[in-house]
Amino acid sequence: MSELTNQITTQLQLHRQEALIKSRTQGIWYTGADLLEDIALCKSSLQQQAVTAGQNMLVSLDNSAALPIVLLASWELGINITLAAPTTKPSLVNDHYTAMVYTPTSTQQLATQLDPQQVSLLTLILNTAPNFAYLVQDLAPSLVQTPEATLTIAGHHTVYTQSTLLQRAQQLTPPAKITDLYDLDRGILPLLANLLQPTPVALAWAG
Repeated sequence: MSELTNQITTQLQLHRQEALIKSRTQGIWYTGADLLEDIALCKSSLQQQAVTAGQNMLVSLDNSAALPIVLLASWELGINITLAAPTTKPSLVNDHYTAMVYTPTSTQQLATQLDPQQVSLLTLILNTAPNFAYLVQDLAPSLVQTPEATLTIAGHHTVYTQSTLLQRAQQLTPPAKITDLYDLDRGILPLLANLLQPTPVALAWAG
């Protein structure tokens, strides 16, 4: 667990009973306890599928309430994340990514193309995403392990460490407005800042 994930986990524990994030599409608020439960479920599932530190995961969700869950669960396990805005033409890019998280519609499209000997479809029932599913490359080789899990945004060449993300997020004053979760300055940094200093309305723009 990095300092970033450690600080956020501590805040979620301190705000277990408070509404912290809202899904506009569902009109539901989720508490710190809801988020902690989802993070634990994601971590357990990834571990069972042998998705380990140093490997890469592609995240392309339209349910933003679940996006921080996937980020935190993966980073706590040392998994590198690449964020890619949802597309109408998803692909099975399992040559580079051990796991892939797409929108429910995209996942259903890809399910018909799966070779069950190579890629598995896993489902979870999360508070933040009742229809959550992700794809895993079976028997994926371990990749070069990095000191701490990183973040990359598709289309950009910069790789951000969690230390860098923590430092930059701490420079923001919550509530910080989120307008695009697939943009560093307009999405990820405000998201992390709001989780580091939770307020009941901090993430109301997400969803």
